[in-house]
Amino acid sequence: MEFFGILIIGALYFLPTIVASSKNKQNTGAIFALNLLLGWTVIGWILAFIWALTQDANPQPSARSVAVDAPKSLPPQQAPAQRKCPDCAEMVLAEARKCRFCGHEFNA
Repeated sequence: MEFFGILIIGALYFLPTIVASSKNKQNTGAIFALNLLLGWTVIGWILAFIWALTQDANPQPSARSVAVDAPKSLPPQQAPAQRKCPDCAEMVLAEARKCRFCGHEFNA
């Protein structure tokens, strides 16, 4: 009979840790430390219990999340045709009439 009494008292003492663990809190370890070290002060127990009941600011994604299909691969795009500017040697579009780097005008 004594064993069950100690078991019940222990469960009540660590209730904030049990609640935090069941809610998959990010700070379960910190709540356990607060509960273990300051739970005997009653104020520490109340703080740990309130902390265990609050919602996380950035909740962890659950393992039961819906699987998202991978995006379908797109056909490879061809790079636009380019040519080298004879003055500055920079690559410009083949359709360009004027080099955007040095201002060289191409013949039509």
